[in-house]
Amino acid sequence: MQYQISGIHIDVGDALQMHVKGELNDTISKYAERPTDAQIIFSKSGHEFVCDAIIHLSTGLTAQAKASKAEIYAAFDACAEKMEKQPVSYTHLTLPT
Repeated sequence: MQYQISGIHIDVGDALQMHVKGELNDTISKYAERPTDAQIIFSKSGHEFVCDAIIHLSTGLTAQAKASKAEIYAAFDACAEKMEKQPVSYTHLTLPT
């Protein structure tokens, strides 16, 4: 999977990038066998950090979430939690054959 982890007027360090990659692998691997790419963008809005995440899955679905918290790691964790709930709803949607 290709990762694009960036920040708008924020320096995204190696530790945060490793945290994002590890959490995304754990979260997405539960529901999608082959996610193709992930775009994670961190920004700051007032006193809060904002995390926007978009993940394209091999099934053609796109999962996206946005969360904001006072700390940057907490913002990503809240975003990942929202994203973890999305593919569950898609796994129950099966078309009759």
